[in-house]
Amino acid sequence: MSEISTSDLTLVEKYVFLGKTRYRIALAGTNIVFNVEASSDDEAYAKVLEIIRKMGIDRRLLESIRAKMKKS
Repeated sequence: MSEISTSDLTLVEKYVFLGKTRYRIALAGTNIVFNVEASSDDEAYAKVLEIIRKMGIDRRLLESIRAKMKKS
């Protein structure tokens, strides 16, 4: 199973909410956006990659999602 990497992610927004820095990071080429709290960009990307791994999204599934997004 080919893993997703940071090159498959796009930073949508970085903001402060209730004194904590939050990141909205999209899975590039899809409408899937992750919202995580982190103290740095690197930590935010690592958290999102861990969520993606736990969800079972691999390269094959990502390409399938992207193909469906192009059709709609």
